[in-house]
Amino acid sequence: MKYEIDLPADIQHCLSARASETGQDVVHLIQLAVTRFVADEVGANGDDVQWTQAKDDRRCELIDHEIEGTISVPERAELAVLQKMAEQHFDEIASPPMEEALKLHKRLLSQPDA
Repeated sequence: MKYEIDLPADIQHCLSARASETGQDVVHLIQLAVTRFVADEVGANGDDVQWTQAKDDRRCELIDHEIEGTISVPERAELAVLQKMAEQHFDEIASPPMEEALKLHKRLLSQPDA
């Protein structure tokens, strides 16, 4: 699918500067931006939110691709969705133990200054 878009001058300038910094072309940067936007939208509205070992394995595989510099634009989108799902999952299963921290805080406040 191809689209022709007119970008504001400040956006064009930012993209050109970023392309010069990274050595990537502007079209690739636009693809990344659109891919991330779509990934965020899909991740926010996705129905399949169950975290599985297969999803974690795929996330790790994509992270390896990213580190190696061989990750594709669609894989970046997939990684963004999986990363968001992983963060939600880990937040649910390992929420910080605030109750004990609050007890300790209260106990420390009740002690006289040493």
